[in-house]
Amino acid sequence: MEVNIDNMNLIMDRFSRKLVLLLLLVIWQSSLGTNTALKDFSNVSTKNFSQNGYYKLPDGLMIQWGKKTGGSSYQGTITLPLSFHDDYYSLACSAMKGNLIDLSSWVINYLAKTKSSFNYICTYAAEGNGTSNAEFHWIAIGRWK
Repeated sequence: MEVNIDNMNLIMDRFSRKLVLLLLLVIWQSSLGTNTALKDFSNVSTKNFSQNGYYKLPDGLMIQWGKKTGGSSYQGTITLPLSFHDDYYSLACSAMKGNLIDLSSWVINYLAKTKSSFNYICTYAAEGNGTSNAEFHWIAIGRWK
């Protein structure tokens, strides 16, 4: 029985290539990771910790926050850092102290919201006369996917 060495080399060469491709595929898949966050969320890369920021969790939850700085505008629109999946997110606003001289305070209400913004109106209540700034913080929690 005669063995063809060239044919055996060709078969082994094909086998080696397939084995290398299989190993590369396994390594590539394992380096992609999963959609599961680590317990300390250290693998969550979609975050921004600025004054108006956000934190996107891998399961689809997103938390956003911000500050509306003072000025003469008692109503307006806040544009969110990122858009939510829909407008079914929870929103809370917290007014900063008004004017310390006249014991004023602000009440913040949101009028309407979309997946990328919300409208607000600030009501100013004062015991005496004075001016103040309509500053408030807000936080929104909803889904991003």
